[in-house]
Amino acid sequence: MSFREKSAWISFITLLVVFGFYFVSFSASLVAGGRLETTPSVVSAATAGMVVHAGFISLFSLLVVALIVSVVVLNIIVAVRSPAEAKSPQDERERLIALKAKRPAYFVLATFAWLSIAVLFLGGGAWVLANAVFFAIWLGELTNYGAQIYLYRRGA
Repeated sequence: MSFREKSAWISFITLLVVFGFYFVSFSASLVAGGRLETTPSVVSAATAGMVVHAGFISLFSLLVVALIVSVVVLNIIVAVRSPAEAKSPQDERERLIALKAKRPAYFVLATFAWLSIAVLFLGGGAWVLANAVFFAIWLGELTNYGAQIYLYRRGA
């Protein structure tokens, strides 16, 4: 397995796990609260949504840091194990794989970004729309890395 294929696996798995957790938490909160509100006894109804947003913004920030640290550390570990391969420039095959992987990723991103507009028509607010667009970006990146892995495995 080449260094870039290992790097694609690292990115795919960390993105899947880290932001998979975020979207499962967000969906559970959305389903449980209906409108992402906390109980009025704890906070006033006017600030209830702001408290939940702040909680998810904190969670998102923490997960971004966790993602960056884990991807960097894992790529360093892989690079240390084979330094010559990590320092080598991309060959023609690797450039072609990266280029071919962008096409399905773009279609997934564009499709889900347009579908996220439906969130507004279904009664979701700007906060849910922002998370729907972020979900589209997440799926697009997963598709990009997944397509790269597939093309490396297929030997394209």
